[in-house]
Parts: sequence; C-alpha cells; structure tokens
Amino acid sequence: MADIDEFDVDALPPTKDVRVGIRDVVAHMRWMWTMCDHRNLSRSSNLAETLGAITVICSIDKEGTIAEPVCTPEQIVVPDEQDYAVLDLAEPDLAEPQSGFIADIGWQRFLPVLRPLALACAHDSGVCAMAPNSAHRRARALRGPTATQTACLCRVARGVGFTSSDLANYHVERVAMVTAPKRSASFVATVVRTTDAQSLHVLSDGNVELILGACLDYFDGTRVCALDDRTVALYYALYLNALQQDLQCLAYAYRPLRLPPNVEWLFDSSSKVPARVELRVDDEDESQDQVVDDEFGSVDLPAHLTQAARLAQLRAKPRVTDTSGDVDYSPDMLTHLATEENLLRDAVTEQIFLGLITFTYEPKTDVCDFIEDLDIAGIRFVYFSASGGRQSKSFADRLGLETDWNTCILLSSADGAQDIGYVEDHDIKARLPRGIHNIREHLRDVDDIPLQVSLFAECTPSATREMIEIFQENGEVVCCMGSALAANTLTFAVCDLAVGVEPIPHFNRAKDVLLDHENDGSMSTPGALVTQYALGAALTCIPCPLFLQHDTSLYTLMQVVSEARWMVGCMQQAGLLLLLACVSLALVNLIAAWCLLPALPGFMAMWVLWIAVPVLSATLLFVPHDESIMSTMPLKNHAHVSDMSRFSVYAVIRMAPVVALTLVVYTSALQSMLPLSPPLHSLSSTFSRLDWLHLTQDQQWALLGAQTYAMVAFVFHAICVSSTMMQRTRTLVEFVPVRNKVWVCGSFACLALTFAFAALLLAFGRVRVDRVPWYTYAVAFAGPLVLLPLQEFCKMHDKKRWTRFQKLAKLEFKTKLGLHSPL
Repeated sequence: MADIDEFDVDALPPTKDVRVGIRDVVAHMRWMWTMCDHRNLSRSSNLAETLGAITVICSIDKEGTIAEPVCTPEQIVVPDEQDYAVLDLAEPDLAEPQSGFIADIGWQRFLPVLRPLALACAHDSGVCAMAPNSAHRRARALRGPTATQTACLCRVARGVGFTSSDLANYHVERVAMVTAPKRSASFVATVVRTTDAQSLHVLSDGNVELILGACLDYFDGTRVCALDDRTVALYYALYLNALQQDLQCLAYAYRPLRLPPNVEWLFDSSSKVPARVELRVDDEDESQDQVVDDEFGSVDLPAHLTQAARLAQLRAKPRVTDTSGDVDYSPDMLTHLATEENLLRDAVTEQIFLGLITFTYEPKTDVCDFIEDLDIAGIRFVYFSASGGRQSKSFADRLGLETDWNTCILLSSADGAQDIGYVEDHDIKARLPRGIHNIREHLRDVDDIPLQVSLFAECTPSATREMIEIFQENGEVVCCMGSALAANTLTFAVCDLAVGVEPIPHFNRAKDVLLDHENDGSMSTPGALVTQYALGAALTCIPCPLFLQHDTSLYTLMQVVSEARWMVGCMQQAGLLLLLACVSLALVNLIAAWCLLPALPGFMAMWVLWIAVPVLSATLLFVPHDESIMSTMPLKNHAHVSDMSRFSVYAVIRMAPVVALTLVVYTSALQSMLPLSPPLHSLSSTFSRLDWLHLTQDQQWALLGAQTYAMVAFVFHAICVSSTMMQRTRTLVEFVPVRNKVWVCGSFACLALTFAFAALLLAFGRVRVDRVPWYTYAVAFAGPLVLLPLQEFCKMHDKKRWTRFQKLAKLEFKTKLGLHSPL
C-alpha cells in the first residue's frame, strides 16, 4: 500500500480484499436458516438490487457515524501580553508518543502559561493514559459540556511535561458543578490539595461565558494582568467565531485558595457525588450590553461580562477584614459562609483566566476518501445536519464536500426577524429555497438544485424524512446511514436501504463481566451480551438490513455496493439469456406448427428449458469482477421502459438466427431421414393429414431423429450466444469468455450431456443418420459464423448508446448550475 499514489485517480482504495471460503459462506447461510436470532437480516428482500441501484447515500448523524464519537483538541489559545496566541495542535504520532504536541515553531516560550492550563487538563480528563486508576470525567456523572465529558486531554498534559508521578503530588479535595440556570451553561471546578505544601487550588474549566464572568485577571506567562473589557471582547469574539466554525470551546481558569488551618471540615472529601453550585447571572437587561471594537469588528459584549459588572459583583460580596493577610478567608468570614456550597460559590469567583482550548469532531478514517470514491461511482453523498448553515459548512469542508455556491440548503422555516437564514452573498443571489415546504415548488417551477446539493442544514427528523421522500419521488434510490443509539427508526423505515452504525465501541459490553476473545461486545456478534444500549440499538435498527460496527471502515459499504452491482449485472444477463432461450424455443415450435410440422416433444423442451439453458444462465453469475464497475453512473428509478423498443430489436437480431438455424436443421434432417426423402414442399402435406399414431415406424423414428438434431443445434447455438453475454457492452476481444472458468465447464457439460442424451435417443431406434446430408451439419456447426457477428453488432450499438448515457449522466451529476446561479 505504500507504493500507491494517493493522488492517482485510478489508484485502488486503501483497503484489502477479504476472500471468504465457500464452506464458510454455506455454514453461515445454514446458521441463518436454522437459528433464531435478532441479528438476522430484516427488510432483506431485493437487497442486492437495492444496493446495486443506490444513487444517494445520506448521513443523518455526525458523532460516531461519519465522525469520531469524541471531540479532539485542535487549538490552544493562551494570553500573550495584550493579545492572544493561537497554538495549533499537531497530529498524534502513534509511533512516537513523546513527539511534540504543538505544531507551531517556538511554542516553548508559552510554557509558563501552558503549565497551569495543562495541570487543569490533566485533572479534567482524569489522565487516563498517565494514571490507570483514574477515570474520565464522563465516569464522574457530571453534566458538563459535551467536549468536557468525552474529550481526552492527556496529550496536552504529557506534552507540557506532566507525568503520573507529578500528578501524585495533587489530591482532589472536592469537585463542584457550577451552573447558571438562566443561561443553561455550566463549568466544573476542582479543588486540589498539594501533598507537600498543603495548599489548595481551584482549577475550573467549562463554558466560556461563565468562566470569563468569574475572572477578574488573566495570566500572560509573566504577570497577572487585569481582565478589562477589551481583553474580554477579544476572547468572547474568538469564542463566537469558533462556534460559527463548528468548534467547541472550553475556557480554563485558576485560583489559589488560601484558608486558615483546621478548616478541612468545609469540604466533604469522602463524598463521590459532585457538589452543586448555582451562580446568579443577571443579564436580562440587554440594554446594558456594551459594544467593544476589536480585530473581529464590533463585538456586542454581554452586560455580565463587562468589567464594571464583574467589579460590582465583587463589591457586593460580604467581606470580613483579616489582619494576617496570609489567607483569603478569615475565620469570621468562614463562619458567615457556614456551608460548603456558599464557600464554593465564593471560591469560583475572582479567578485568573488561563486560556481556551477548541475542539472539533474529526471525520473517521477513510471517510473523506469514501466520499471521493462515491463521487466517482456516481453516488451522491448527502449530509443532513441539525446545525446552522455556517457550522454545517465548516464540518462539510472537513469531509471534503463543496461549500461554495449552490451547496447548502436550509430546511427550517423562517421564524421571524431573529432568523438569520442565508448569509453568504452567493446563496442569496442563487435564490435557494428555504424550508422543506418550498422544495417541491422550487423543483417544479425553478430548477433541480435541491437534488444536486450534498448538504442540508437546520434539519429536523421530519424534514429529513420528507426530503428523502422527495429524492425518491425524483427517481433516486436512497441509502441512509445513522446512529444505532439515536431515534432514527422512522427515518430508517422511509429509506430504500438503511444502515445502522454503532456510534461508540463496545456499547454492548456488560460492566464487570469478562468476555472471551471471540466476543468484541458488539450487538452483531453471535452470543453477545444484551445491555440496555444493545437492546435500544436492536430496536432502532429493526428497519436496517445492514449494521456496521464502530471500527468498521465505510469502505465496507463501498465494497458491498460494488459486489451488488456486479451481481445485479450478472443476474440481468443470466435472466436475459433464459428469457431469450424460452422465447426462441417457443418461436421454433410456433413456426413449425404454422408449417404444419410437429413441434419438439415435451421431454426435449424440458431438457432444454429446465436443464441446459438454466445451467448456462447460472454460469453467467460467475463472471470475473469488472474493475470499472464503480466508475459507471447508476440508473435512476424511473422511465424503466423508455428503451423497450430498442431492446426488442436487439432481441430479434440476436435470436432470430438461432430460430432460423434450428428450423433449417430440423427440416433438412427430417426431409433426409424420411423414407423416399420427399421434397421439402411436401413435408407439410405429409404430417398435416396424419398424427403420430397413424405414422409408420420409419416415419416416427425419422421425426424423432430430426427433432433430436434440432434440440442439439438449439443447445449448441445457445452456448454460442451465452459466450457473448458475459458483459453487456464489452466485446469478445475485450473480455475473452474462457476467463469464466465456470462457464467453460458448464458449457462443456451441457454440450456433452446433450450429445449423450441425443445418442441415447438415436442408439435404440432405426434412425438413418447416414442419410443426413453434409450441409445439415454445416448449417449447425457453422452457425457461430453468423451468430457472433450479429451479437457483437448489437453490443457495439448498445455500447454507443450506453457511453452516451454515461456522459450525459456524469454531466448532470457534476453540474450544479441553477436558474439563478451566480456568475
């Protein structure tokens, strides 16, 4: 794989071909027939046809489906004198875990301010990789921000230099969840005690607004500076801009907590339940908001973040003078606070701001390449996002989707003056429809841009389902991918094909139960333990015939679609051969009846239609895989009979010679085998007056011999026709039939058995084979000289039409121009 050029369009995808033995396939098929298990396929009828006809693959979830289930830190923002510095985190190197974690050159000069922030990160994530006995915050049952619950920040702590031995010097005294009910925001405050100096420190992380509102100063690495309105506006504008870029932000703050000795009773260190603290944030009066100019432009700074409001809150706090000056709280003030909650509420204020960390949901491995290969295969990838337009475009850009004009449609309805709607100039000029209720009208009266875009924002489940139905109404075959732990059952049921994705690893592994090495905890593993998550996933995925585990690459779905396309193409050619053979044999008997000649007997027709032709058709299912099958455009699910007249002409051209040659062999053999060899024009009169019982034995054996010759000729010509039906448009020179080993063996077996069957019929009768003229054999065995050119002519003509269709389909697929597209 190292020799593959990733920029080569013709390069194979970064996957390995997994070959399963026929014994394993049969064993699994037998298990599915005999065992009762909830993991059996549901809605599996026409599964191969649906997979092979997919034109749209949509994702209705992000976390755990097409993106990693947890956030990854992307940037660290730290104070730098009167400004701030943005440090980009480097990609983790699995081969060298100790390599630098910041990509910027000269980042070491920010170590003074990075050290307290890294210490907060170490206690924030529980230092899972540094202290095995610690756990992530999500194990502490804290209702914090999503990034705080899931993201691992151990790499930041390790990069700065913290080790497990360093963290052993800190003991967590108390953990508090600080909330502001009016703002639906929170942050976590951790009170830690050093083992050497027995000093207390408050480390806080969480919502940016609450943290900024609780800080009076910031630390730039050299000194502690006052946090004025301009500095707050800088970080607040950065926070708002990060939200627009689909990033999550955590703010970090610190405060040394100096208490008099012997006040440990204020903190309940033995309690495993976090303390609950509520902050009172009075910001209902928007008229007090302050407009501050910074590098992002004018920033509307909320009233509770202004320096005046923070100082007023500080002055409103009760103060008791301490004569020693070595502590923050005198014994009298502690007596006034009285409870742990009051002390924590007072301690989380007057903090020192340390910086921000931004997080992002990174796409899963191979997702971007998967979307690129879908585009080559003519399958449109569509992402339904519940976020706003800008956030959705930011994540779509990381997926590799186009994010310029005519690329994003909002499915939510305008809800008054506060609604933002389309903000980009090219989106406004393009007059894209707004709201799901306007999509059908736009398709009918304007253009088909809603069917061409790959991104829909501000989506609700009902709007997503209706948009999928609109896709289906316009001939699209929709495959839907979604999380197995989300409420996606109704959406799965609407789609033509649904794929449930395990969003997190091992969600079916029961706690404190040791599983064997063959059970990975997935609900799709036979014998897996059923937990509440697995049961919910099983119920959610009832409409899903396919289920992907968390670590399964999406290229698996691409390979399944490729196999389905190959199988459907083989089945179509096999069915076409069987249909043409049945119609041709019926025409042979019909024309013979029109000429007043006996038709082929029933046992011969049964041999041809029940044994010979089905075996030949079955061999077409083993045609080698076509390398270019995933670079062809699929057909839409409408106008299925538009070319029926053309295909009817192909059928006549391809099978008319078979019918004619079979009748020529039949009549010439019958004329030569009859006693006295009557002329051809008298055969009709001979058999029109007499039925089988009134014929002489010589006439009966002559008739049976001629019918046997016709049967052998028909089977031989059917084999010749089947050799040209391996591929629909590729000629015999491009695809040599002997590459299909199964067809070679099957054709030889059919021809040998047919000759043996004919020999048995002729061996025990009085058939004068020696009287059959040479030209009868010449017509029979020289038939391929007529059949093969006609077959290739039809394929060449069909290939020309197919190539033209492919060019038009690719042009339509790639074009996103609408009636109001910007120039």
